[in-house]
Amino acid sequence: MKTLGTLGERETIRIIQRIIKSDASVGPGDDCAAIDIGDRYLLVTTDMMVTKAHIPKGMGPYDIGWSIIAVNLSDIAAMGGSPLGLVTAIGITRGHPIDFIEQMVDGMNDCARRFNTSVVGGDTKEHEDLVLCGTALGEVSKKGILLRKGAKAGDLVVVTGSLGRAGAGFFSMKKQLGLKEAEDALKRPWPRIKEGMALSKSGFVTSCMDISDGLSASIFELSRNSGMTYEIDYARVPKAKEVDMAFHDIERQKDLVLNFGDDFELIFTMKREHEADLARLAEETGCPMTVVGKVTSGEENILIDNGKREKLENLGYEHFRTRTP
Repeated sequence: MKTLGTLGERETIRIIQRIIKSDASVGPGDDCAAIDIGDRYLLVTTDMMVTKAHIPKGMGPYDIGWSIIAVNLSDIAAMGGSPLGLVTAIGITRGHPIDFIEQMVDGMNDCARRFNTSVVGGDTKEHEDLVLCGTALGEVSKKGILLRKGAKAGDLVVVTGSLGRAGAGFFSMKKQLGLKEAEDALKRPWPRIKEGMALSKSGFVTSCMDISDGLSASIFELSRNSGMTYEIDYARVPKAKEVDMAFHDIERQKDLVLNFGDDFELIFTMKREHEADLARLAEETGCPMTVVGKVTSGEENILIDNGKREKLENLGYEHFRTRTP
């Protein structure tokens, strides 16, 4: 008998997609659903956090509240959208102290306000564990919407910021390494709202998504949606400085950068003829943007490491069958 553990999260989502008959302009399978509201799209996304899967020891109630807002706003950013508001549902035990929920909601409020939006409603229920569900609304122009599909052979592959910092933060907390910036990056993700809006307006981005489950998983999803393959040069991937501090072993560093996830950077493809415009866009947003590879029409996704070409394995985070970090 097939189980969710047999299929993994992504194949489970594809089963759901085959069953649901969505009337949305963009339905299940992208970072957000997009609903036609005239001259613009209404963006809708939802995400959950549960204690065992998403809340490592050392993450306080304020961090938890911040995170549930940030991960939903990251999906709005990946579609090039501007946030309109959020609702949150909280499942929590009756034994939780009042100051826990006060601090958690402070984190929600502060994150929403930091990105020029607000929590506009929600629900609370008694539950045997802490479970949070956030739903974010946004808007984007029809011309400027960014999708996971659309890449063409010859396009450049670009990432914002650097990768591996959140993973280094996880292992810093686990092994008490004291990498505060990395730990903060894990506990309080920073959605690239400003950057996503700038990419939307640029006119040269052909596809986009956020890197929540690791670079390799994101490449796999972009490849599946576009029907193209990707060639990534590992030497060009911007590695957070804390990665070297978390692990001395080169292969562990590589795994952290390619597969751990939780960085919530954006990965996008762009028309090669606009490469010169990338520096201007990075300067305008105050965020580094690095070309890490290209889109191809080969048979499989490729990683180039020290001149050696190898298959880029899809080893990112996946619910139901994820490796133990």
